[in-house]
Amino acid sequence: MNFNKLKKLSKKLKSYLDADAEKMRKETDGLSKVLKKLKKKEHHLKACAAAEKDKDEREMLEQELKVIHSQRKKGIELLSDLRKKGKGK
Repeated sequence: MNFNKLKKLSKKLKSYLDADAEKMRKETDGLSKVLKKLKKKEHHLKACAAAEKDKDEREMLEQELKVIHSQRKKGIELLSDLRKKGKGK
């Protein structure tokens, strides 16, 4: 194999790896933004539930709070896994 072919293949491989890293970065950035929004909503619902006097309304808010909390928990685990994969390369 001559040197020029090797150089071309090396460039091609580098471009694939760079594209993969960029895709991973965009994924983690997007997930981080969603997690921040969920955290904000979770805090807001906690405050609303604490201030709510109607028992049924409070229970409904607490149920929604549980759902959002579990979504955040799953998202944080996913983000952690994605970041580990990114550093493992």
